[in-house]
Amino acid sequence: MRSKKISFVAGLAVMGLLAGACSEDSGSESSAPATEAPTSEAPTSEAPSTDAPSESPVAQSTLDTALAYTGGTAGAASGDPIYIGYVNQEGGTPAFPEASNGARSAVWLINNFLGGIGGRPIELVECFVTKEEDGQKCAQEMLANDDVQVVVTGAMFNGTAPLLDGLKDKKPVILGNPTTTPEFLATDAYAFTPGSPGVVQGMSVFAANYLGELEGKEIKKAAVVYNDNPAGTIAFTALTKPVLESLGLEVTGVPVADTAGSTEMATAIQSAGADTADVFLPLVTVQSCIGIYDAIKTLEIDTTVVTTGLCFGTPMQDHMKSVGESGKLPDGWYFVGYGFSYEIAGDPNQDAYNDAVFAWAETEGIEDLEYTGFSGPTFATFMTVAQFMNGGATDGAGIRAAVKAFAGPQWMAAGDMKCGANATFPSLCGFSVGIQKQEGAEYVSVLDGYNGKAINPVAELGQG
Repeated sequence: MRSKKISFVAGLAVMGLLAGACSEDSGSESSAPATEAPTSEAPTSEAPSTDAPSESPVAQSTLDTALAYTGGTAGAASGDPIYIGYVNQEGGTPAFPEASNGARSAVWLINNFLGGIGGRPIELVECFVTKEEDGQKCAQEMLANDDVQVVVTGAMFNGTAPLLDGLKDKKPVILGNPTTTPEFLATDAYAFTPGSPGVVQGMSVFAANYLGELEGKEIKKAAVVYNDNPAGTIAFTALTKPVLESLGLEVTGVPVADTAGSTEMATAIQSAGADTADVFLPLVTVQSCIGIYDAIKTLEIDTTVVTTGLCFGTPMQDHMKSVGESGKLPDGWYFVGYGFSYEIAGDPNQDAYNDAVFAWAETEGIEDLEYTGFSGPTFATFMTVAQFMNGGATDGAGIRAAVKAFAGPQWMAAGDMKCGANATFPSLCGFSVGIQKQEGAEYVSVLDGYNGKAINPVAELGQG
């Protein structure tokens, strides 16, 4: 097994939800899963080397799975590149460089081992944003490049509205990790996930409709702590509180600063009434989630916790190790995500991602790899774009047609896909979320893609 050193994920985990925390590098050792200065200019990245090594660093099972999914041809790509636009938020706070790890590792795998796109290598045309106005500049640069037919995003909190407005009806946008209202409501941008609306609503549906039976108690009262920023406020006021109340729960929510430590978290948790609630739902970033865990331990609160995948990333795992816990995550906590997990083997696509991203990192000499968070969904998005292009969709019109016809399965996401079927959030093509739980030293499947029991909150709430 390759030696794998992993650093803290910057910002958020799988589903993207709230405004980000500061990037942090722990420099600590961590095992991989069981399966193996800002600029808004749009530089063209050099296509990764397409000279496949004589001894592949990627497992044959990974190659078989990826070839079947993308419709590629085994071997390295060559010739003139296929250009794909790529926009991500990096360089400031928040920043999501792990999304670019997902993009670049996918392109590396596609170019070196899956025959590229019809034999030609992908080359990324990159643009990075840190502030709102950068989105317009990135849109202009993508429009000015006639070689770019489709634009993929990593993860953005800033600049999504001007980016999407600028490209609408001109070049389609594939959203790797939709996190903002302009993305959710976009009509010429598409995401092959339920996005943060699906995850947050899924938390509420799970807490109200399923948790009581699993825990052997009646769920009547919910406490919520959420980050005090626009995204966190929307997550609570528009997606959590109304759903929980419609399902019969009493809800108390308390905002907390993005920079809050465990002391401030303890105050917020007490103000929300988590000690007397039947369920506690933290809607916070991964760094805030660490503060939540520490505060709960200090307060000796044993209320059942249901949270998002923001809390199961490498930072939390590293913290658990530092405080001497036996499990990678807090014991008894439930986590809601896209249906599969970096920590559970058994899904061929998830296993292939875990193998490929570490193989890419080793080839690139990257020791401190951020591979959780937004990395996986961005990787998955590029795999699906490759599938479309290998099927003949190489221009904007073709991409749009392929997207609208796509019924899944989506790489590393549970449930069916149908773009345009979500009446509330038209860009979101996915519906289902998965639930997993930390039980002692084990991270286990509860209701997810592994057991075929993923929850579809859109259907359960009658929003389809």
